[in-house]
Amino acid sequence: MDVFCLGVLISELLSGKEAASRSVEGGGDEKNVAEVLLLSEMVKEMVRGGDNVRDKLAAFMDGRLRGEYPVELAYSMAETASKCVAVDLNDRPSVSEVFATLSKILSSSLDWDPSDELEHSSSLSHGR
Repeated sequence: MDVFCLGVLISELLSGKEAASRSVEGGGDEKNVAEVLLLSEMVKEMVRGGDNVRDKLAAFMDGRLRGEYPVELAYSMAETASKCVAVDLNDRPSVSEVFATLSKILSSSLDWDPSDELEHSSSLSHGR
């Protein structure tokens, strides 16, 4: 599997969205303008940082999860996905590097306790 595709797959799993979707704007007599939204661009924009990283992550994540996921680990997965879909091929990790990162995330998630979430996720509220 190509690492770019792996990044798209991780993004789809996190967001619950398809890799590409259409957003239609306009109405009435106006001509509708369709814009293709690429999930690979959405994950890169979300990870890019700035203010409200926690809010950006929450907006990106699948709403059906109702916020019941380890925020730091979800962000780590999003960072991994973002690296996989980098424009420059040299900036992309190898599949084995992605596997190692996801294995670490899985190990960390086994110890996750939802009641600890507020204590351990303060770094996302201030950006990275």
